[in-house]
Amino acid sequence: MALEGQLSDFNLAEILQLLASQQKTGFLNIETTRNLVFIFDKGMLISTRDRRSRERDPLESYLRAYGWYTEQQWKHIEYVGQNSSLDLTEILISEGLMDEAELQRVLRGLAQEMTHAGMKLKRGRYYFSPCKDAPPGVKHRYEVDVQGLLMEAARRLDEEPMLKEVLPSQSITFTAGRKVVPPEALSPTAQRVMELALSGLTLGRIIRQGKAESFVVRDLLKSWCHEDVLVKHLPVEEDDDENENGIGLALPRSPGLRSVPLTLAGLALVGALLTARYTALPTPTDDPGRTLRLSQLRYEVVTAAQLYRYQQGQWPQDLHSLVRAGQLGPSVLSTVEQLGWQYTLDTGADSFSLSS
Repeated sequence: MALEGQLSDFNLAEILQLLASQQKTGFLNIETTRNLVFIFDKGMLISTRDRRSRERDPLESYLRAYGWYTEQQWKHIEYVGQNSSLDLTEILISEGLMDEAELQRVLRGLAQEMTHAGMKLKRGRYYFSPCKDAPPGVKHRYEVDVQGLLMEAARRLDEEPMLKEVLPSQSITFTAGRKVVPPEALSPTAQRVMELALSGLTLGRIIRQGKAESFVVRDLLKSWCHEDVLVKHLPVEEDDDENENGIGLALPRSPGLRSVPLTLAGLALVGALLTARYTALPTPTDDPGRTLRLSQLRYEVVTAAQLYRYQQGQWPQDLHSLVRAGQLGPSVLSTVEQLGWQYTLDTGADSFSLSS
């Protein structure tokens, strides 16, 4: 017997609980601005990918959104797919891009993210198509208990406002705090996120390269900031148009030409200032970009030292240690030496200085 209706009457959590409690088998489709599918076998969720759909595979969208592969690797995946009948999961395994255990973790992470997203939906249509036997066409099925899935999704919904309060901008950057967590004490995902954070990337770029759901990455960073493992640095200007996946385009806002006389007066003033600039000011003799380049150079050395401290558990003895560890390029070290900068390690204060 088919089951259908509107999400305004029954939300996703209620629908999933009903299908699980009655041990239903079939396809649950959610039709809204973001179409979702949940495939059940005797009340257990076994997949969130419908190979019959013409829309982009949600697994591909997940992997692309969170930086799993380079563009070159994606071209290879597309080439194999075009020249074979293999499913994306089969391509990833056969081409050595992912092992079976990792693929299972990714598919479960995808299911959790889709449940989290679906529980935010207030409008849309749902339709359940029952099957007598196991649903056909499912590749790399798994079994997830719906109750645990919903509990985790509810936790994420509850903690989402706190994450946005602690990490309000995708342009936030991080530096090492006073506490050091050894890499062996972290999961592979946590190690990757920590290295990305200590390499000086913004929050948005960390999410796009973290190989985990946006919530997972932000939750890790929030915890490390509270524990003084990381120190967050807010940007000077916020990017209001960024979304939670770290992708956004901030466009300049203009109030418009509200006053024509005022606008004309402003244009006249700008013209006068430009005329004075090119008639009265002398030609600069120094390099105007030198200060910026030196600042970028210092930032590169500092972030390399922070990453070394995270991986080795201590600050480097000298800058040559950073080169040997692969954290700093030889050309950068050569430039620092030519400038006469001195790296001084203070083991007592667990810090270092870089003086010119």
